[in-house]
Amino acid sequence: MSFNLKRKSYQYLLFLRPLIYFLCFCLIVLSFIWFIPKLKPLLKVFSLLNPAITQINSFRDRTNILLLGVGGGTHAGADLTDSIMLISVNLATSDTVLISLPRDIWVESLTAKLNTAYHFGEAQQPGGGLVLAKAAVSEIINQPVHYAALLDFSGFETAIDIVGGLDLNVPHGFIDEQYPIPGKEDAEPVSDRYEVLKFSPGQQHLDGPTALKYVRSRYAEGEEGTDYARAQRQQLVLLAFKDKILSTRILLNPSKLKALITTFKTAVKTDLPSGAYPDLIKLALRIKSSGLRTGIIDQGSDNEEIPALLYNPPANLYGQWVLLPINHNWQAVYDHVAEILYQNQ
Repeated sequence: MSFNLKRKSYQYLLFLRPLIYFLCFCLIVLSFIWFIPKLKPLLKVFSLLNPAITQINSFRDRTNILLLGVGGGTHAGADLTDSIMLISVNLATSDTVLISLPRDIWVESLTAKLNTAYHFGEAQQPGGGLVLAKAAVSEIINQPVHYAALLDFSGFETAIDIVGGLDLNVPHGFIDEQYPIPGKEDAEPVSDRYEVLKFSPGQQHLDGPTALKYVRSRYAEGEEGTDYARAQRQQLVLLAFKDKILSTRILLNPSKLKALITTFKTAVKTDLPSGAYPDLIKLALRIKSSGLRTGIIDQGSDNEEIPALLYNPPANLYGQWVLLPINHNWQAVYDHVAEILYQNQ
């Protein structure tokens, strides 16, 4: 296996407007790839009116959307981005790529870690968080980031419970003895600030809170504590969420759809212009059910025999645990991302 392969109706019209909002969010979180084709009879009017996609920015025929996840709440660091993913879609071929970026990558222009970009941007001015986060990611991957969306994890947790939880095949079990308990950041003794997480391998059902713990765990023993494993878990949960949304129990349940729409409207911030929504839907209608490609910029995986792109230098050099390109060779990172994005063009 190569290096890249390893990395890698009428009554409904009354509900069209809110459904568009929901569909656009699903586009951002990948589930649009499978969800919207199921609704083609309801939405094909957009393509009939004007099949051209003209309102979405792109570079080399690709539109890049940054998806950020934050823990939320009132504690310190509530707006630090725990999850950072880039979704890239080719406007001509609908080839779709998902690339995960570790939160600890050092951003030279910020003299800070990538997960702080949204925080610092919002501190400068309201709405500046998405702008600065896009700029930081663009600096790291040497590609433009056209749009961004921020998801409060509490909203995603609620959405998972609305659909009845997730059925997940956990590939690797792990134990995390330092998972922080919300609201107990300053508890004494220190041990009271954490709970022990334990996940066993195999098929299991996860409710919202448990699924969120599964994707946010950072201190598992062994390789499951790495950014590579964490990114894989995040992608796995997104795909399981997609499967649940596609179930007839959800698609044919107006009350659940309404609840999902309400949840996402309050839990998501985005700079996607409303004028781009029709084009986003037309684009999603063209996307095939298969062929999603993934990539991770990380420290590699010994178990998966994936070479590392990043390493963590001695903490005293930056005063904290950070990640940098091996030999400070950013060009290697640029080349890797470009190869993932454009290998099918």
